[in-house]
Amino acid sequence: MINVKNKLFKKYFIKKSLHDLGVPHRLPNKNKYDIAIVIPCYNEFHFIFDTLESINTQKTHKLSTCLVIIVINNFINDKHDIILNNKQTYDKLILQKYKFDFVAIDCFTSDNAFNNKNRGVGTARKVGMDFALQYFQNEMGVLCCLDADTIIDKNYLNVVYDHFCIKNFNACTVNFKHQTSADEKLNEAIIKYEKILKETAYKIKQTGSPYGYVSLGSTIVCNAKSYISCGGMSSKQATEDFYFLQSLAKYTKIKSINEILVFPSSRSENRVYLGTGFRINEYLQYNKFKNLNFNEQSFVEIKNIISIVEKCYGLKFDNFLQKAKLLLNMESYTFMIEKKIQNVWMKFHENCSSKKQFMIFFHQWFDALMIIQLLKKLNN
Repeated sequence: MINVKNKLFKKYFIKKSLHDLGVPHRLPNKNKYDIAIVIPCYNEFHFIFDTLESINTQKTHKLSTCLVIIVINNFINDKHDIILNNKQTYDKLILQKYKFDFVAIDCFTSDNAFNNKNRGVGTARKVGMDFALQYFQNEMGVLCCLDADTIIDKNYLNVVYDHFCIKNFNACTVNFKHQTSADEKLNEAIIKYEKILKETAYKIKQTGSPYGYVSLGSTIVCNAKSYISCGGMSSKQATEDFYFLQSLAKYTKIKSINEILVFPSSRSENRVYLGTGFRINEYLQYNKFKNLNFNEQSFVEIKNIISIVEKCYGLKFDNFLQKAKLLLNMESYTFMIEKKIQNVWMKFHENCSSKKQFMIFFHQWFDALMIIQLLKKLNN
């Protein structure tokens, strides 16, 4: 277990941890692990075992130091067939034998199901990740997020371990490719969706923003120190991956593993708002994705904002305002004013000692959510 005398760890456990939600079917076999894979599982009887088998066939000795945590969850008033599906998953799972240690956490029975306040995939991820913290050797332990219908490459653990333990990554996203579908229209949708996600992330990265990555839950990896420092996983019912990565990016650089190691499902199940299934259904219904296509000039505007702010380091707000009004289009300029940049400009200067620190403060303010809001405004 991470030393509970560690002030950061202790503070997180007391104030933010959900490690006590749910009941594990047993305690892990060991006290210390190097890697934990956390999998939220909701109505996934027909998929979760393929995911676990892809972990079981990893080409690595690291399986012996890997703990897999499956959080089987639903909310207390969920449909009977979903609760039954989860029970079937749990009953079969606890009888399985794998090369790795695993724990199934019961968050689905009447005594342990999520209430309407804390239900959802974000809470399930958080329960599993918080549970894992207790079984790491130190704060460099690696937390991997997967989904219950996601397959991983046989070299996933080796590559992840190398990047975190040799190249000293703190947080990253892993390159991915959605599984192909026998349904031609569905396959067309997932290919287009994936292309849009990756192109948008690349274009945001080219602006100089630290938020140039794809927010996809099954591709997130971070170490325990970064996880704790950013406040842990968001417990939102949807878009938890977006907000968690945003928090991570405000603490440390989100790096990338370029090898394609993660293969998410291309199912069109409409499980969470703005999730992959939601977007695929949207395309199948309207033959397009809403609010996902942004023109090139909108990315130029974001790059201009970042450039102008950097060049105006040390200047009074009125001087910055003059340059911004001259060099930005009116929509971008108005957006910055509406977001009350005037209220934070002096705070940036008062609390930083260098341009580098000034830009860190600015990017914490001009974050992923604000960038997406501006992109949508510029593309109305």
